[in-house]
Amino acid sequence: MMPSVACTFDPEMYISAMELQKAILTGEPPCLIVDCRSAADYAMAHIKGALSVPIPASVIMLRRLANGKMSVPSVIRGIENRERFNRHWKTHYIVLYDNNTGPMDTGAPSVLSTLFRRLQQDGCRVVCVKGGFRSFRALMPEWTESDSAESKDELSLDNLRITPPSERGRRDSGLVRDPSPSDTPFPVEILPYLFLGNAKNAADLVALKRHKIKYVLNVTPNLPNAFEDAGLGIKYMKIPIQDHWSQNLATFFPEAIAFIDEARQKRKSILVHCLAGISRSVTITLAYLMQKLSMPLNDAYDFVRTRKTNISPNFNFMGQLMDFERELNLTPHECTCHLEPCECRTLRFITHATPDSGIDVDHWT
Repeated sequence: MMPSVACTFDPEMYISAMELQKAILTGEPPCLIVDCRSAADYAMAHIKGALSVPIPASVIMLRRLANGKMSVPSVIRGIENRERFNRHWKTHYIVLYDNNTGPMDTGAPSVLSTLFRRLQQDGCRVVCVKGGFRSFRALMPEWTESDSAESKDELSLDNLRITPPSERGRRDSGLVRDPSPSDTPFPVEILPYLFLGNAKNAADLVALKRHKIKYVLNVTPNLPNAFEDAGLGIKYMKIPIQDHWSQNLATFFPEAIAFIDEARQKRKSILVHCLAGISRSVTITLAYLMQKLSMPLNDAYDFVRTRKTNISPNFNFMGQLMDFERELNLTPHECTCHLEPCECRTLRFITHATPDSGIDVDHWT
């Protein structure tokens, strides 16, 4: 049972901007305010103290959130804000808003409507601000603020993972934050010639020699190409991108994919790395799998996830991958194994060549 509070909202899914104003001024009922708009909109202006949930409104992301495969705290921006949510979600009303909150029973699912239903399922007291941020700002402009500087928090999907069936029974609610396992050491073999790694691997000559790596794709603006001038025959490519929501990594997809495929064609191994090996390098790896193996994004993500469980592309990069998926006109295949997570799609992608890629994974040596 949800603990009672001294004052409550009417048992409706919507409250007015005036009702929220009263709650803010009096502290009754206590509220956690959640901004469901994009990171850019939040940075421009938001209700003071609001938590930011900048999830791309994509089918993949919303389905994971709705099905409990992505925990609610994991999509809240900032460690302190996640901790605040975990402290108060049982005792406070959760107040959601977007730009112009309207009826949730019409049109395609949105971040707000998906989050609303998920929180309801988890036993939260949740309401939405009728008219959204625009309505509230018109009433109380003094209770809105903008970010004075771009947040340095990475919008990472640090907990976006398929929860194994063995773990589901131990969880009371999707509100419990998932761990970020790192059981598989870097570099990780994604394909027989494609390795995913981090800064430490890129500077480890023993590891590079062990895996016969002669190509290195460095997805950072400031890490050096460690052995570029050492005369070791290692070919480098550098993509000067930071792990931040403002960065456009998609513009580098074509040349990055071509560089990886050059290594394959020359029967050399390649290391794709960034600083931590979980966001930028993963994004490039996913883009490669999508184009060269014709994998839809969800399949590519799960494929890499089975090899390295703590991958965490930031939300903006995931959005760029979704756009890339549409450009490639990829659609998910039908599952025939009926297992969770699906195994048939993984087997399909590791035992066959694709018609247009020229890649036969099993027979590459």
